[in-house]
Amino acid sequence: MDEIDLNTIADAWIAGEAAEAGTPERESNWWAITQVMGWSLKGELERLWQFILIAYRRDISEKVLANLAAGPLEDLLVIAGPGYIDRVEQLAKEDDKFSRLLGGVWRNSMTDEVWSRVQAVRKKFGSVWGH
Repeated sequence: MDEIDLNTIADAWIAGEAAEAGTPERESNWWAITQVMGWSLKGELERLWQFILIAYRRDISEKVLANLAAGPLEDLLVIAGPGYIDRVEQLAKEDDKFSRLLGGVWRNSMTDEVWSRVQAVRKKFGSVWGH
């Protein structure tokens, strides 16, 4: 899938996550939410990583940012944290917004090493983060 497709998916995913449950906006963009969830389930992790890189850079609400953190990014770190933690750490050190995004990631079933490294570079913000 090329970048234009990922941009389209990111736009629809963000619109769907921003919308209230049961609204036409949520329903019409549900396809993108299920697409992104499917990448986690199918192990399409590089595609998931590229989606995260596109989505977090958008002008999105804290609610959507929290969903990105506790959904796709957390899934990536749980499934393949050892393979992605170097990139995650580097980006968090270079980009405050990404470091803040990590503030919404829960440990879930990450390895001790991955979780420790996430905690070392993440920042918390806002009332959205409940942990």
